[in-house]
Amino acid sequence: MRSAAAGRVIYSGDGVRGYGNLIILRHDDNFFTVYAYNERNLVKDGTFVGKGEQIAAVGTPPGGGAPRLYFEVRQGKETVDPLFYLP
Repeated sequence: MRSAAAGRVIYSGDGVRGYGNLIILRHDDNFFTVYAYNERNLVKDGTFVGKGEQIAAVGTPPGGGAPRLYFEVRQGKETVDPLFYLP
């Protein structure tokens, strides 16, 4: 999977229950993107990534099932509809 926008990796790991391998990117204006259910993360905490850069391999949820991406856009702590921010 690829990053939705340029930003800094503030979390890359599997320590948040229910998300499997998880990546959180911080972007300008207090925006964050969240990518979960990854087979493996390809970036580490503190890394700066560009828009469209490959950051993880898609995996399956911790409970099993078909491969899929869990994706969120947040402004601060609030989840927002990603359709308003993605091209």
